Amino acid sequence: MRFRFGFHPLAEVGLWGGDKPTLHWFGLTDGWYWIELGDVRLLKFAADYDIPYVDYYVVRLWEDLLALLPAALEDVPTDLLGFLESDGRDWCDVESEAADAAIDCWSDRSLNFSYLRESPSLRCWRTGNDLTIDWNAPTNFAEPRTLRTTVTVADFVTAVDELHATLMAAMEARAIEVEASPRAGVDLDLPNLHREHQDRAQWLTRARSRIRTTDWTAVRTGATQLRPDAHARRD
Repeated sequence: MRFRFGFHPLAEVGLWGGDKPTLHWFGLTDGWYWIELGDVRLLKFAADYDIPYVDYYVVRLWEDLLALLPAALEDVPTDLLGFLESDGRDWCDVESEAADAAIDCWSDRSLNFSYLRESPSLRCWRTGNDLTIDWNAPTNFAEPRTLRTTVTVADFVTAVDELHATLMAAMEARAIEVEASPRAGVDLDLPNLHREHQDRAQWLTRARSRIRTTDWTAVRTGATQLRPDAHARRD
């Protein structure tokens, strides 16, 4: 498993700020990205675009992976795998703290793509040394539109580490390039850009230090409430 990306040339990077154009660390990550699982490439569109992958700020993929990491690395009890494998469409309409705990357990193992107009779903959960990857995508994405496979936890962690290292190195080079060739009429706070880069370089360490401690008893109770046949189903 690997997370890949490319950057648009600086001259083509979209500007922020309307009448007072500006650039910042987030905006400078303007590019595209995809996910490799062996020979399979996810986040690839079905249409024959010049760049057939998700065209957005690469920092979003990185930020959302770091947000996902604590839940993804938490081992899930085997008796809850059926609940984690469900897609939510057959859940009951239940309101309780236990149901909320179960829903959070399920949703926190999802990689966020809500910023895309037609968004795919990529969820993952750990059992022992393996991580299940569950992918579902609408028809604007290339095949496979559904995929469930496993990678080792070590491979997943390595992929996140490599994305972090590669993105930080690319953004360091980007900062040097933009400082050497600033765009006319564009506001860029270079000292703040360097400070933000130094801060973001520590984000992976912070994410790895956050240990998820789920109340599995509450999740079991909530999962039972969400999936019994006697309750009214969600629309």
